[in-house]
Amino acid sequence: MIISIAIGFALIVPLVFLGIIRRFDLFGTGKYSRNFATLLWGILAYILAAQINTSIIAEGWATRDQVVRIAAPIIEELLKAIILIYLIQRADFNYIVDGAIYGFGAGIGFAIIENYEYITGHPEIALTVAVARVFSTNLIHATGSAMIGTVLAYRRGDQSIKGWMYILLGYAFSILFHMGFNTMVSAGAFLIFAFVVGFIGVGLIVLIIKQGMNTQKIWLAEKLDDINRVTKNELKALNTIEKLDLLLEPIGAQFGPEKVNKVKAMLGKQAEIGIKLKLLDSTPSENKKQEIGKVIDGLRADMDLLRNEIGSYCMMFVRTVYMDMDTKIWDTINTRIGESRTGQKGGGLWDRANTKMKDSPNPQEEEQS
Repeated sequence: MIISIAIGFALIVPLVFLGIIRRFDLFGTGKYSRNFATLLWGILAYILAAQINTSIIAEGWATRDQVVRIAAPIIEELLKAIILIYLIQRADFNYIVDGAIYGFGAGIGFAIIENYEYITGHPEIALTVAVARVFSTNLIHATGSAMIGTVLAYRRGDQSIKGWMYILLGYAFSILFHMGFNTMVSAGAFLIFAFVVGFIGVGLIVLIIKQGMNTQKIWLAEKLDDINRVTKNELKALNTIEKLDLLLEPIGAQFGPEKVNKVKAMLGKQAEIGIKLKLLDSTPSENKKQEIGKVIDGLRADMDLLRNEIGSYCMMFVRTVYMDMDTKIWDTINTRIGESRTGQKGGGLWDRANTKMKDSPNPQEEEQS
């Protein structure tokens, strides 16, 4: 029973960590299917690493202590990163945020299968092993591969020598961070220190993701406009994405949760279009540009379909709410039109539009009646 509880804990909690990290992807550009693939690869990477590490010891090339402190961190970080190299070269990949999340997933996949091996190998202290590893070693694995995913993603957007330097620094950090942790644990450091180092690593990844989100906002402001079928108010919503749930509360009250989900999906498509338009500028390969262009065309088609499903009335309400919640411009315009109505061309049009919106029945009330 204790072993089962320990295995369940060592499986579920790391996946919860991954779910928490995914929540920082506010634009929702990271694909769940890709994260699932990174989890599976992390498991395979552990199997390969275990075989290599065991062979090194068996052949007498290094002692077990040397493998733990030096060889294993190098081998494991290189193996975990293989799938990241593949995913980041794909046309449907976006930017640093995705790289960090996919890398975190590869690290978690590696960690959970390693947890199983350690727990079943020490059944007398199974629960202690599970707790100790989940809040320390697991986070080290996730941090290392997330950092590599970050620098690989940065390199895709920066084709200069600076991009290659970031890759070297990222790999060096991940390997040395892993080495330092293994050395500390092997030397018998208190468990609390292992926990602290693990959470420091995760904190660093969260900071990188937030910085990546800020960079993506700059890209959206640069690349999204009316030409790309994104209005200024929709762009404003994307640039205040942290407040999106608050902004959409009136939409939910007026039109229901299904419309809210469609609006969120539409904004996610818009964000992904902006990111990919920026990536086109730094993509030297014409074939790769064509691939990205096809992805953009698909995203635009999806965005237009979502707009049709949302409906013109709801879309008008969406844009009004964005302005009202953020800068109160809508109220200011109405006030000024009201003050200068006599002889003000267009005043009657605004009055009629407002009256129609106020008099229009709530769609939920229509369904109930």
